[in-house]
Amino acid sequence: MHDNAVDLNLFKVFLSVYQHRSITVAADVLGLTQPGVSGVLKRLQQQLGVQLFIRSGRGIAPTHQAHELARQIEPAFSQIHNAIEGIESFSTANSRRFVVYTTEPMMLMLLPKIEADSTLGNVDIELHPTLSSEEKLIHNLNQQKADLAIDFANYSAPSFFSEFFFNDELCVIARKQHPRIQQTLSLEQFYAEKHVTLKLRREEAYLADYFTEESIGERRVAAECDSLVSQMTMISSSNCLAAMVKSIADQFAERLDLQVIDAPFTRIPVKYRLLAHNRMKHSPANIWLRDKLKSYFVDQ
Repeated sequence: MHDNAVDLNLFKVFLSVYQHRSITVAADVLGLTQPGVSGVLKRLQQQLGVQLFIRSGRGIAPTHQAHELARQIEPAFSQIHNAIEGIESFSTANSRRFVVYTTEPMMLMLLPKIEADSTLGNVDIELHPTLSSEEKLIHNLNQQKADLAIDFANYSAPSFFSEFFFNDELCVIARKQHPRIQQTLSLEQFYAEKHVTLKLRREEAYLADYFTEESIGERRVAAECDSLVSQMTMISSSNCLAAMVKSIADQFAERLDLQVIDAPFTRIPVKYRLLAHNRMKHSPANIWLRDKLKSYFVDQ
């Protein structure tokens, strides 16, 4: 392929097909027709003299040559994307929708703050539940299905960066009229009472086990759930206990008539971080979004 024959648009289409593993999705993202995208791929393959994709089931799969090509040109396209976005400015006067993946506790904290924010202008910040696996989360962020994620897990994906966002901690909740537990809780009392446990969606572990230094022993489990709201509701109408993140316990304590009690074990801080693709690091829009979300917790 001669230098004077290089057409960057061919590589842009190739990268979209490569990232989405679909001609149909790539065509939709790029605003092109499927035959148009297929034609571009055919032209690029002819110019390079290699096959880039093969049929795989009902879809397509990249060849080794496609993996190598993407590995070498994707960083360059990311730099071009960042350079262009660095020149552009971001304004809340323009209509814009941001999608943020986040956990249930953070969603419960963020939504009231977003709704009360009168400075958003024509910007919408849409909260979606975080995905059930790290692989799916990274894949969707890479596909630009969301602008960023907020999570307490640590990620090692090389094409992504993270920033500190918010620290939380564990506590124990009980209903205010509990016949045996009032304001304080010993380890012996913790194990003597029945519990409503919360299993984390991604880690396949219980909340109390994941954020404590000690190994939590076997509890008397009355119910298991995967929602903080369900967990708090059950505690408010029973004599069970539950391990809970303190920010949410404090938020709902009065309306659900709950006690918020210090946990009788050594707690590990629940550290939330913002996660986004490297190509978003210098984007004025993404910087605005990250700063806006951080501003909601500046006094906490």
